[in-house]
Amino acid sequence: MKQHQEHVEKLEKVIKESDVLSDIEKSMTLEKIAEWKLEDKAFSLLPSELEKLSEKIVPILEEIGLL
Repeated sequence: MKQHQEHVEKLEKVIKESDVLSDIEKSMTLEKIAEWKLEDKAFSLLPSELEKLSEKIVPILEEIGLL
């Protein structure tokens, strides 16, 4: 569980620093991650759900080892 939390925190940081995503995409993505954290969604769903928001997320997920 702790490893999942670390991955989510790393993902949030990379999204905030991304120069590939627009500010709107960053905001929507971070909002969804926050919502899923509150709902305690299974970590395994996170990459596929984020991919639905924007195909630009895929390289970010690959970069941090989630895909």
